[in-house]
Amino acid sequence: MKTGRDTFSRTLKEELSRVEITGASQAFWEDYAIRSLLEGEGWMPQNPTQAEQNRASPKRQALTPGTRARPYLLRRLFYLRKKLSGTEPALSGVETASKAGLDDPRNRRSYLRGIFLVRGSLISPVRGHHLEIALPTQEQASLVRKLIAGEGLKSGMVKRRSAWVVYLKDADDISQFLALLGATRSVLRYEDIRVQKTVKSSVLRQMNMDKANLSRSVESSVKQIEDILLLDEEIGLKRLPRALREIAEARLNNPELTMEELGQTLNPPISKSAVNHRIRRIAQKAESLRNKYKREQ
Repeated sequence: MKTGRDTFSRTLKEELSRVEITGASQAFWEDYAIRSLLEGEGWMPQNPTQAEQNRASPKRQALTPGTRARPYLLRRLFYLRKKLSGTEPALSGVETASKAGLDDPRNRRSYLRGIFLVRGSLISPVRGHHLEIALPTQEQASLVRKLIAGEGLKSGMVKRRSAWVVYLKDADDISQFLALLGATRSVLRYEDIRVQKTVKSSVLRQMNMDKANLSRSVESSVKQIEDILLLDEEIGLKRLPRALREIAEARLNNPELTMEELGQTLNPPISKSAVNHRIRRIAQKAESLRNKYKREQ
């Protein structure tokens, strides 16, 4: 059974595998990022020309035996090799890459896209906000983190079992990172889920607040009625001052009303603060009776 992480990541990677690029340099760096992880080659080519020559040999063209090549990766590699093979000699991926490295934002983003396609994952925003890229070495993770910082995004790094994990936990940073990789549809989907989740959380908070307020209101009303009934039994409501008798009778007749609503039932209506004042006086009289009984016992 696929998890939310698997489903969302797979959809995202399917989209990334179809991102259109224009420059041979971008194709080179993304192709290198994917193959360096899949084939276990050195992380950064000290000599891009030599790295490309090695990769161009028939033996190097095939993925390492046993590699779990996902369809979206095979599709992307085919697309990138086609881009590189179709360039003119003077503008080949190798020459362009030698002149414009990862300082070029377009190359940097292509490189990060390749890295994410192989090693990245993203949980659905329904569950939370967490994007990560698990890499074999600390050197690789440090490089990826540096490239992400070059885009103005904040990431963290942690050692997890046999991998070094670079992660983003801020929802805005994750959304921007996906946009930089070219995942336009996934960004829209991510933001849509974020908005729905925020609205749902807001509604639930309001419902919980209303429920808590209702519970307090019911408890308060029950206590007021107990005080009123005690006074009625011991001294009679008719012996209370007119203002207290009116609010006491109003409460007995309307146990479900709030203090503000209760005040509006009187003629003339009184404010919530006036109702509170009268109810407190009733509570004091009832408490005095209870204390009297305790002393007599």
